Amino acid sequence: MSAKKSVLYNKLKRIVGSENVTDNETILETYTATGTHAGRTTEEREESKKPSFVVNTGSTEEIQAIVRLANEYKVPIVPIGAFTGVYRDAVPLEGGIMMDMKRMKGIKLDEELMTITIDPGVTWAQAYRQLAVKGYWISNQALPAAISIMGTTTQAGPHLPDDKHAVPNSSYYSTLTMGLEVVLPTGELLVTGSAALPGTKPQRPRAYGPDVGALFLGAQGTLGIVVKQTLPLWRIPEVRHTVTGTFKDENIKGLSKAMHNVISGNYAGGPIWVEKVWSVYKSHGQGQVFRQPWKRPGEWELYVQVYGLKDRVEFDKEFVEKIITEEGGTVGESEWPDIEITFSPGPPYEEAIFWRPRANSIVLPPPLSLDQCRVGGFDLAIPPHLIPELHDALLKVLADHGVPKTRLNQGSLSESPTGQSLSFTYYYDYHDADEVERAKAINEEASAIITKLATSMGAPFVYYRPTPINARKLMPMLGEYYEMLKKLKRMLDPNRIMNPGHLMDIEPY
Repeated sequence: MSAKKSVLYNKLKRIVGSENVTDNETILETYTATGTHAGRTTEEREESKKPSFVVNTGSTEEIQAIVRLANEYKVPIVPIGAFTGVYRDAVPLEGGIMMDMKRMKGIKLDEELMTITIDPGVTWAQAYRQLAVKGYWISNQALPAAISIMGTTTQAGPHLPDDKHAVPNSSYYSTLTMGLEVVLPTGELLVTGSAALPGTKPQRPRAYGPDVGALFLGAQGTLGIVVKQTLPLWRIPEVRHTVTGTFKDENIKGLSKAMHNVISGNYAGGPIWVEKVWSVYKSHGQGQVFRQPWKRPGEWELYVQVYGLKDRVEFDKEFVEKIITEEGGTVGESEWPDIEITFSPGPPYEEAIFWRPRANSIVLPPPLSLDQCRVGGFDLAIPPHLIPELHDALLKVLADHGVPKTRLNQGSLSESPTGQSLSFTYYYDYHDADEVERAKAINEEASAIITKLATSMGAPFVYYRPTPINARKLMPMLGEYYEMLKKLKRMLDPNRIMNPGHLMDIEPY
């Protein structure tokens, strides 16, 4: 260990305790590829750089002290909520200190204002178990239970599509944020929203003037470290029901139109209250969850989760089934369990767990020695009427490179008010140099196709959160918007210590 590294290590131990900092090579290697999502590409695997230390922080004060230390030694910091990132936001691209905040698990309820304030280490499982016994929930759980809530809710994760809780023209959790506490890149603590005024509570996203907190939402840790977030709290709805339907792959147009109509259709009964709408292509390969062959290969299975009062759910269920049928689909039984849970105050603990299958779910990695090439994806969403064209183009790219449909793992089509995102995936051996080069070429061609389709409708809509590789392609396309983000980064983070290489920080300064 170099003298500088040794001094830094000892100072970190004094801040968090020797048991909460390590330079163990095995642990460092684990944090080099923090994405638990099976879809990381070989390029993303290759670009990661092993951090020098992993530090488990336990308080805001510890984080502030580490940030000041990092400025002193000009060492990068990569914050991560609970070592559960799935979109490569927290991959160390330039080494430094990996700051894991999984020890910070505070949850504070305000039942008068109906808000919840969470720490970075709080997972969906923890929140669901603590809230369900009181009859509350935090909106739609978009990811498996082991995932940090804040990693989703502060970083432009998907919110409910278009229902009673949704923000108009948005599908992001971050738009629901009522207040933040952020450790700035120089160590100060910033309180945003109404709580910025001493003695007040976080209940509105603005104090006076612009919405300052919005700068840190979706910033991927490049502008500061969010240590607390306040979100709205809701009562658990009376009933949830999952409507399922199947569509032949030849009718991708009907599937796309049905998904769009479910969320965006204007019906006499008002908008359908849907929690989540998605579909999975059941290829001739194996399913992602249990590694078993699909029972009905060559079909798309659509899932629409409706919820609310029992009578309303029955009404919406009939509408969704009608839409599926009108677009050439078949309403039928799902291979996934159909979930319908009625909640009433005061049941035993286990019965109070809302949406138990999701609350107990985990993320499975690909099989040993395999990685998953994801063709398409979520960085750009396009209008539904272009999905058939994109579908055919992506399959052609795969076929041109010798990957037939029978080799696909699965496909996915997701809907939101911002557009639709289509992707296909297949496994490959990342130790095989030819397979690696093929995966890279496929991704490059697919990315160009999606960008061309998106820009044919005008300026590209940057959707979700781009990985470092895609950020380098997409961010410069934003022109002055991108230039402003770079200026903001340089102003707030003069020593470039906060998660360098991500989002707007795609080049040194």
